[in-house]
Amino acid sequence: MTLEPDGDDPYASPVRPPLVGDQTPEGRIAGFAWDGAGNDAISTHLDDRLLLEGDQDLACPPDRRVPQTVDDTGGVMPPRDLPADQVPRADTLDAGIPAHADLLLDLPAAPWQPLARPLFAAVHATGHRIWLSGGSVRGLLTGEAARTVKDLDLSGTVPAGRFTDTARQTLRAYRMSEFRTTITPHTLVCAVVPPGQRTRLIEYRGLSQGGFRFPAVGSSLSEDARHRDFTFNALHYDTLGHRVFDGSGTGIRDLLGPARRFDPLKRPTDPVARAEILIRAAKFFVRWTKTDCDLTPFLEWVATFDDGWHEALGTRTLSRLTDDYEQNVVGPPGRHQEYLDLLPPQGRKLIEKLREAAR
Repeated sequence: MTLEPDGDDPYASPVRPPLVGDQTPEGRIAGFAWDGAGNDAISTHLDDRLLLEGDQDLACPPDRRVPQTVDDTGGVMPPRDLPADQVPRADTLDAGIPAHADLLLDLPAAPWQPLARPLFAAVHATGHRIWLSGGSVRGLLTGEAARTVKDLDLSGTVPAGRFTDTARQTLRAYRMSEFRTTITPHTLVCAVVPPGQRTRLIEYRGLSQGGFRFPAVGSSLSEDARHRDFTFNALHYDTLGHRVFDGSGTGIRDLLGPARRFDPLKRPTDPVARAEILIRAAKFFVRWTKTDCDLTPFLEWVATFDDGWHEALGTRTLSRLTDDYEQNVVGPPGRHQEYLDLLPPQGRKLIEKLREAAR
């Protein structure tokens, strides 16, 4: 069963932005890249690059700008790329979730409170969609207090330059022009940063799109899920319709089941990416002290690694991974050891090395 057509969607915009799968005079759209200066340099939609079928072998994004609207459509606006059972109403999971989501956006003491709703409205006015993602969604579904959320993670269909341009214009309209907007080139993560600070109050990244030799984003929740570390991190929350988008199809169950299930979606062979997922698993396991965790699928995957896989990690990479572990894996010492004891030897050796270096 699929969702109803766009015309029956009360939240559909009359503006139709380009999406993956749309046909243009030059070819069929395959994704969106970015080719700006990065860091604190001002970026606009003019830095976004249109990717077409056949661009997958290019070494860098082509010099092809993204149109703001399209006439001949073939793509699908998410969440219509998902079956209806992967887009439940939030109140069917828990009657209090919609009110909790509204509280999160409107929390008076939250630094994002003056910006969140105007930014969501500004993005929607362009025809694009934007949703909560990451830790804020996990917190909403598991009943964590809104005040424990430190920043807003967002995702959607907006390319990086267009999002940053929209965020900056919204900040100016609400007399917050002293806030900075940034784009990290190698991840396409966009951020809003308060003046005089380095801590980001909002982070946004478009839906992941694979198949290119450089960072790209797309328009598919199911494609995005393939690039997430665990199923419970492939969830998005629609603040307009109060719906949950479960890109993997099992994320809600794995998060809310009797034991929180660690099922890795992205199973890379690259040593750095493997190490990062090991650290991510440690972060959640050590943090979730009051929750039963089932690491079985994750541990089975780690057990397939070659014995010396981590020896390819260079000194600088190990230093960065050590910092990542030290800063993000925070919890009782006993919980650290419990995670270490659960790991098969292929994973335990690296975590022992990182823990030793962090002391």
